Amino acid sequence: MTHSPRDTYLESQVRTATPQRLRLMLIDGALRFARQALALWDDPQQRVVCREALGRCRDIVHELYATIRADECPAGKTVKAVYLFLYQQLAAASLHHHGQKVQDAIRVLEEERETWRQVCQQMPEAPARAGGAACREVTARDLPPLVGLLQAPAQASQLSLEA
Repeated sequence: MTHSPRDTYLESQVRTATPQRLRLMLIDGALRFARQALALWDDPQQRVVCREALGRCRDIVHELYATIRADECPAGKTVKAVYLFLYQQLAAASLHHHGQKVQDAIRVLEEERETWRQVCQQMPEAPARAGGAACREVTARDLPPLVGLLQAPAQASQLSLEA
């Protein structure tokens, strides 16, 4: 099987990425598919493509949710709740064809993306574990103090996390 240069490049990026960079790449993918779905939202001829894009976004959000270990850190429960909210918003948007729910999910994903962009900037290497080996994941204990990241954005008061 032959790979296109783009596929080869992407595979190389994934194989060499740090755990925090992989998470950022997943969030970027979720945003890309959510925006694609929203761009096709009102076109009845593109309804199938729109649902597929929304489904792919939802699949990525599910993967992000599944990788959080809420029992290891108190903040993990909060992060899991955010991803659950996103998943529910995307599912409801698909079921009821409600574009505002997709827009709300995009806003939350954009905030999540900015957080992980800053994590990648402040922590460009994978955190080391006991014995000097690099880890396969990033936990809250690995993160440097992220000054200002936990402050609520001005827009956050417009979002409801109730599902």
